[in-house]
Amino acid sequence: MSPPSLAPDSQYPDVIDISWRTNLRYDPRIGDEDEDQDLYRSYHGPRDAHPLPPLRQVRIETPSWGPGRSHGRSSPSDTDKHPQRREKRSCAQYLTVFRQSAAKYFPFDLAWIPANFSWPKIKPVIRSSAMAFVSVIFMVLAPVERMSGQATFLLLVSAFLDPPADPFISVLERELLFALFITIGWAWSCLGIFFAHLARHHTDYSVTSAQALTGQYIEAGPTVICAVWVFLGVAFFLFIRVKKGPGPYVIPSVFGAVTIDISFITAVLFPYPYYAVGRVIVLPLVLHCGLCILASATIFPSTITAQYAAALARSLEPLEAALREHRAVLALLPSDAAFPATVQKITGLITKAEGGLGPAAAALRLVKNDIVFGRFAPMDIGKMQDFGRRLVVRANGLGIFFTLIDPTRERFPVTPLPSRTSTPAMTPVSSRRQSFSQPGTPTFNPSSPDPRSDPDSVAWGRSPPPSRPESPLPSVSNQRLHFSLLHMAHTLSLPHANGPAAESAVAVFESQRYLALEATRLSHPDSPEATETFVSLLGESCEELLTACADGVRVTREWVGGVRSGWLESRRKAEASRAERLVKMADVRFRVDSALTRFRKDYRHKVLDPYRSAFDPSRVGSPNADGTVEPPPHRYLFHCYVYQYHLIQFCMAVLDMIDAIMSLEENKKKPRLWGPFMPVNFKKAVLSWGGSQYDATVEAESNNDDEDPDAIPGMQTDWDEDLGQPTRRDPDALPPQTPFEHVMSWFHTVLMALTGGNMLFALKAATLTVLLMIPSFLKHTAHFAYEERFVWGIFMGQLTLARFRGDTTFALVSRLMCTLFGGVTGMVMWYISAQKGIGNAYGYTAVLAFCTPFFYYGRLYWPGPLFSNVIYFVTTTIVLGFSWQNSHFPAVFTFYGWSLAWRRFVLVVAGVTAAFIFGLLPPSTTLRKYQRTMLSTTAAELGSIYCSIVSFANTRGRHEVDRGEIVQALIAIRLKLKRSVMLKTNIIYEFSLRGKWPAQRYQRILELQMQIAFLLSHLMSVVEHLDPAWSRAFLRRTRLLDADFQGDVLAVISMISTALRTGTPLPQVTPCPLVDRFMVYTHGLNIVRQEEDDDYGLPRTMTIDTLENEQYLSFAVGVTTAFGIILRLDKLMVAAKELVGEQYHIHGIGIPAEARAFMENTAAEKIGKET
Repeated sequence: MSPPSLAPDSQYPDVIDISWRTNLRYDPRIGDEDEDQDLYRSYHGPRDAHPLPPLRQVRIETPSWGPGRSHGRSSPSDTDKHPQRREKRSCAQYLTVFRQSAAKYFPFDLAWIPANFSWPKIKPVIRSSAMAFVSVIFMVLAPVERMSGQATFLLLVSAFLDPPADPFISVLERELLFALFITIGWAWSCLGIFFAHLARHHTDYSVTSAQALTGQYIEAGPTVICAVWVFLGVAFFLFIRVKKGPGPYVIPSVFGAVTIDISFITAVLFPYPYYAVGRVIVLPLVLHCGLCILASATIFPSTITAQYAAALARSLEPLEAALREHRAVLALLPSDAAFPATVQKITGLITKAEGGLGPAAAALRLVKNDIVFGRFAPMDIGKMQDFGRRLVVRANGLGIFFTLIDPTRERFPVTPLPSRTSTPAMTPVSSRRQSFSQPGTPTFNPSSPDPRSDPDSVAWGRSPPPSRPESPLPSVSNQRLHFSLLHMAHTLSLPHANGPAAESAVAVFESQRYLALEATRLSHPDSPEATETFVSLLGESCEELLTACADGVRVTREWVGGVRSGWLESRRKAEASRAERLVKMADVRFRVDSALTRFRKDYRHKVLDPYRSAFDPSRVGSPNADGTVEPPPHRYLFHCYVYQYHLIQFCMAVLDMIDAIMSLEENKKKPRLWGPFMPVNFKKAVLSWGGSQYDATVEAESNNDDEDPDAIPGMQTDWDEDLGQPTRRDPDALPPQTPFEHVMSWFHTVLMALTGGNMLFALKAATLTVLLMIPSFLKHTAHFAYEERFVWGIFMGQLTLARFRGDTTFALVSRLMCTLFGGVTGMVMWYISAQKGIGNAYGYTAVLAFCTPFFYYGRLYWPGPLFSNVIYFVTTTIVLGFSWQNSHFPAVFTFYGWSLAWRRFVLVVAGVTAAFIFGLLPPSTTLRKYQRTMLSTTAAELGSIYCSIVSFANTRGRHEVDRGEIVQALIAIRLKLKRSVMLKTNIIYEFSLRGKWPAQRYQRILELQMQIAFLLSHLMSVVEHLDPAWSRAFLRRTRLLDADFQGDVLAVISMISTALRTGTPLPQVTPCPLVDRFMVYTHGLNIVRQEEDDDYGLPRTMTIDTLENEQYLSFAVGVTTAFGIILRLDKLMVAAKELVGEQYHIHGIGIPAEARAFMENTAAEKIGKET
């Protein structure tokens, strides 16, 4: 049967085309679709100039006949006629499939091996391996053993614990700290030994070591003094370890405590002051420090400046890719399936760029102390970090645009129904047709409602009185829809009797109010079409500037990445390269500057095309019957202005960075030696070696130390206010009046400082250390403890005990596994080198020389937890080092191989188990409480910064608020939130019988606070660019100087912070949603309301020139940013309620009488139908 013939323009005869505009429009005035079908055509400007996007259609294809096709599914006969062919695969393809399958089912992820296999990553491996080989040579030499004592194995252990893999200045700092701390530990031990000797009753210098190690000369008095000295010394070093966190202080503080442990465990056995005991530990470790410094200076030396430049260049690379993705996403329709995926990709790139600033900031701390030879000083390159941070913040601002439009905008967390949010849509939906007394100026009722005059209307999100008397009121259908939404939320929020027991719903009050607000003011029937039009116009206006910015980021990234290359070139070649770079930079700068100029003067005005018909009816569009043309709601224009503002600021940051680079290229022509020259103020130089407060606490983004959750490092919030400086008061005591009260108040402050989390941990760890030393301090068990190396268990107890229970539990599991595998690896290597005997130096050295490069590759680049990595290789080297020493230089401890490995494992099990049990005893801190307290602190500080920014906007020119403090505080809060993400990794190990930890709820609060912090940064930028008159108009429109509204805002912040800190449920009725109060006045495009007495010298009549003004652009961005902050405070309140719950229920509050009647009638109808 031949297929039927089809028309040339119809391949599918049975296709159903459904016009989305005609049939799927959402209109609050249900039933009015037909008569308003063409009402909004003027929204989208001239059709010939900017045609509308094609209407989306649902095409339902039915089986059809066509050339080479069968009806329906293929029949068996078709299959017989066309047998399937199997593609022949080559051996390489089979190997590829096998490798992919093996990688898929392999229990370990080995992607880190090829990812780090590059020459820059191999050089530290070679340097560390060479240093380790020299350490092994020293360890096997008998003269070195006789000179340093019985701890030469520490050379091998410290080689893997502290490899010279970093740049020279970083290694120099760490090794100097290393030598200093172990020397301090030795000095502290000598002082304690001296005082212990004063309490000794029997002194005998003729006793040999073998006699002393039996423990018969232990006395109670000296032992108690030694225990006290151990407690104080270990508490000091462990406090430094936990206070400083991961960094150059970790290994030195650990070995400082180890020096004290070994010194007193040994010295307590001797009947005379044995001061030389610390030399056995200090000499090998100081020799290791010297080898590390020598290796880092001679074997593939690198500078911290080069490391910083490479890290910064890597952080700029995602920004370039993100800009090119911005061009791609603006060319798509928002309804396209690829639109949300592209937006998500852009967000991931910006997050990657922001994360790349962490390694760069960590390296920046030491850049000023670097020693380099080249044209540019280290701090000249270090200043590029500020530009990188500015670019990341502006790139984040570009992404805000996509959180404002469909389909990627953020939804309000309605309970239990999802809701739809928008930006300040202050144009009421109830009035679909606005008229203009003059072109572009909507006419408003002179008597706008006061925000407090009708609290029930405001609370339930009712629209303000119509702007014009002739505006149609919402129909009965709209009211029924409105109350149906409320009834649905109320019904679904009630617990189901037949369902499983679960948490009761929270934030129902806020959800119902927001549903009412959406039903009346935040909805628009033509939102999809208008969004598509404005996205298309925005893409056209920004395409050239986005391309230019991407090129600018590319050239700056290339310059930063190659700034330390070519420093050995000849003078002529270097000059030619410099001239070529200058020409390239100048060309790119000209293109970026030209694109920015055209954008600011012309291209950015394209988004105003849909509004021109309202301001100039003779130019575009068809006027209505009364001679006016309705423009689109102002929120679409404000959305586009947000994107354009941040793009302009991004471009200006790129230009500033290019100018700084060109200035360096022009002024620094000759290379020279740069170094950390000593300033005149020696005290300042010494104290600033580790970096300033800003460098150490704000820039060190990778520092995830166990810090105080009640404090934010690098933040000072002592801004003055007109109402007086707010200060904290002691609720239990009045300020001290007498000298005695002042002294006791100071003493109380000192005691309270000792109750901090870090200090309590240090005291607890010192107590554990003394308890684990008891077998070594008792006369009957001291010999056994020393012979069996109980000190290993003490070390592990110190290292395992952490400030939080989850970290301690994780350390228990990881150290047991790593000790087991490390012991097995060490045994295998020992028996390979020694066979059945004790081996020789040549075989031992050869085995270590072969394995060391592979070990260092894993030690440096394995992506697992740091201390798990360290414990594995330290256990391996302890088994190898002790086996060699005990077999060739036997002393009291003569075990090696298997007998050594199992003893090591048993002692580690004892130490980590003791630490785990001791960690459960009070004072005990959990990561769960830390997270909640930290989020409470950051919420409160965000409120302080919010007030400071409002003060900055209100008092410019009269009382300047320090901008630098505000910016530093915002950076400090963001870094505090980022560090908390790292700290909560081990919360899963804090097992609880009550239930699982609500990780998603905490993550939601953290994300909202991070968004608020970024929005506050954007608000600060906008305020800086506003002139005083525009700034006052902005504050008036956003109600940021309205005492009633600000009282609600600050009350919400305070309630959230207090609830998170104490875990107290929040009131069921709160001032939220604040968006309702924020939008209580209707402005539209106007700067000030018509009924306002003071217009600050700004135009009351809107013209197209006013809309094109850049001050109006900044004004609009400020309004939208303030709306975003208020909206996220509402979301933060809902998120906090989901975490802590609600209290103070008042039956029937918040529901108007007509809503209650509607719900009761609906319930009665339902009961009547059932009966």
